[in-house]
Amino acid sequence: MYGLFFVGIILILLAFSGYRLSKEEKRQTVSMIRDTFGKASSRKLSQGRKDALEKLLELYASAPAGGTAIDDLTWSDTGMEDVFLQMDNCFSGAGEEYLYKKLHDAGSSDEELKNTDTIVSELYKDEELRVSLGVSLHELGFVRDKTLPEYLEHIVSSDRFINPYFHILADIFFLLVIIVLFFKPVIGAVLLVGLISVQISSYFSLRRSAEEKLNGITMIMRLCCMEKSLPKGKDSETCRLTLALSEDLGAINSKRFLSAFVLSSGPNSGNGLISMLLSYINLLFHFDLIAGAFLLSGIKRDRDKILAAYDKTGFLDMCLTVASYRAFLETKGSYCSPVFTEEPIISIKEGFNPLIEKPIANDAYTSGGVLITESNASGKSTYMRMIAVNAILAQTIATCCAKEYRASHFRIYSSIAVNDSILKGESYFMAEIRSLKRIVDAASEEGSPVICFIDEILRGTNTSERIAAACAVLKYLAGLNVITFAATHDIELTTLISDKYENVHFSENITEDDVTFTYVLEKGPTKSRNAIALLKKNGFPASVTAESEKLCGELDKRSSL
Repeated sequence: MYGLFFVGIILILLAFSGYRLSKEEKRQTVSMIRDTFGKASSRKLSQGRKDALEKLLELYASAPAGGTAIDDLTWSDTGMEDVFLQMDNCFSGAGEEYLYKKLHDAGSSDEELKNTDTIVSELYKDEELRVSLGVSLHELGFVRDKTLPEYLEHIVSSDRFINPYFHILADIFFLLVIIVLFFKPVIGAVLLVGLISVQISSYFSLRRSAEEKLNGITMIMRLCCMEKSLPKGKDSETCRLTLALSEDLGAINSKRFLSAFVLSSGPNSGNGLISMLLSYINLLFHFDLIAGAFLLSGIKRDRDKILAAYDKTGFLDMCLTVASYRAFLETKGSYCSPVFTEEPIISIKEGFNPLIEKPIANDAYTSGGVLITESNASGKSTYMRMIAVNAILAQTIATCCAKEYRASHFRIYSSIAVNDSILKGESYFMAEIRSLKRIVDAASEEGSPVICFIDEILRGTNTSERIAAACAVLKYLAGLNVITFAATHDIELTTLISDKYENVHFSENITEDDVTFTYVLEKGPTKSRNAIALLKKNGFPASVTAESEKLCGELDKRSSL
């Protein structure tokens, strides 16, 4: 009698402790959601997580149609990896995966972008809704080094990992041994010790072989457990979507009563006393393995429902993250929702690069081509990246780093930071040629207009060939459905293609001892040079700078003859 009373007291204390821990965890989650809103993410991705995101892109490689995918070179050129990391305040793996995938696909329709903008705007304005949704998404959390679609493909393509009925019989035998212990203590004790040894040793072996399936099942169970915690009360597009998601989750045949044992074991389990107690129970009775085996068949049947629910979850988490990013952009300058036009133009007012700590805003407008001539280090690459990043963000998450953005839908390409490849055996010039060829090929195909960004075009060859070939390539692009931003040091191009390209430049203020940059775009071609001034500023010997000035004067005289 006293024993039962003692056990009852322990269970009550455990339940109370679990309740307190749950309340404290929720309080910390709410505080974290409020604190991170409007701030740049400090999250760093492990190499395993990076690989998982790359595999996700491969899994959905055929999804972006019509050349709307942001290719690897453009992604690298424009700094989109850093932009992704800057905004990645997602609360779940689903959101992080959706955001990464979405930023690689510039093919969203006007309707899709409008829906994204509506939900992001609601979350931006409504803190209560933000917090409620964030708490629910936080319960889903992350799974290390893999994505749920990858786990799901593995589960669907594999056989059952154990025979659950055999383990159920072992558990029944366990109970019989405990009964024997009361009547035959010595025999019962020997059988109990032996059975415990077998159960524990076999558990670790079986758990290792089933680890990948159980991790996937754990994430699916966490997804299903979100059903009741999703916000549904308000009259908004966000709550209509959460209601639809809740219905989708309810339709998944997940046998929720089995999920507690799966969720209590492995790397994704909680740290509370109840979770610890369930872990020990699993160790002895293999309940998590048994539950996983029974859940497996239902998961296979519900594969499409699970993927659809996971996709909606990822979209909601992405929208919550974009709302936070909008608040962050306001601290940099401003943000806006894009306006899309039928005519092939791009118009940006007070656009800036979000990766720069204190960015200087610039405008951009063209329906054809822009040739940027500039002095060294004056800001032309940053300017082109600003336009490219805004075009990508406009066509993926309906959010721009600018006061105003108006443009058509584009296929987006760049050739800014081309490198030679020792492994591929390519020279810099060959790498640049291949980079430009992919732009020419895209421009020659039917589809939405192309916008491209080319920095120091064909710099890998001699002056006369570079100018001639650059002139021909830029003129060819101007005759197609293309908007081109090109930067060059070759002043000759400003007159050779002046009928096709608007000339703009960045300038600087040069004094006897210093060179300062304005980083403000100006009309017309540049008329200044600063290479020798920069040599002086950085402490080169006076004999070097004097010789440079002398030779420069002689070369200028020759070119004017």
